[in-house]
Amino acid sequence: MELDLDDLTAAVTARATRWQEAGVQLQLHHGLTRSKSSAWVDCTTAYHLAQLIVWTSGEAELRIGNIFTGTIAITTYEMHNAAELAACLDDLTSHLTPPIPGLDQQT
Repeated sequence: MELDLDDLTAAVTARATRWQEAGVQLQLHHGLTRSKSSAWVDCTTAYHLAQLIVWTSGEAELRIGNIFTGTIAITTYEMHNAAELAACLDDLTSHLTPPIPGLDQQT
């Protein structure tokens, strides 16, 4: 099964306003069409550089770099549908945007 890279474009576009409001600068790119095409989003904040690359094969790689420490965390994914792609983008969002106060606290 091939992942539709247009799903990445739609999902990034849906999150773009929230990311920008949180101080995330982003650029979406599409590679050349080939047997294993890719698209990626580059994100920059005051603290992090991030890149999420998605291939039509369903493979994805998320790289999060901490500007201050120089450390880079790499996570790989195997996705089969748009829901799994959305979860991957949610993971990216959690690294780039500040938590909402009180949201993760139990009452």
